[in-house]
Amino acid sequence: MDLKRDVDAIIAAALHAAMPDTAVRKALERLPACRGRLVLVAAGKAAWQMAHAALAVLGRVDGGIVITKY
Repeated sequence: MDLKRDVDAIIAAALHAAMPDTAVRKALERLPACRGRLVLVAAGKAAWQMAHAALAVLGRVDGGIVITKY
């Protein structure tokens, strides 16, 4: 049993689960398909990353805005 390897794997999994794009994907995958107009609004340091993940899951966005520092 390699304790360091196990700890590293646990930390890596926790960091991956806490990433903004991972959280958005997980949340949106549980929603039913949108049949109406879909507008995306994202703001903050991770806005681009979250918007990109949302588009990947939703497949389409009819409009919106992304505001980020960069």
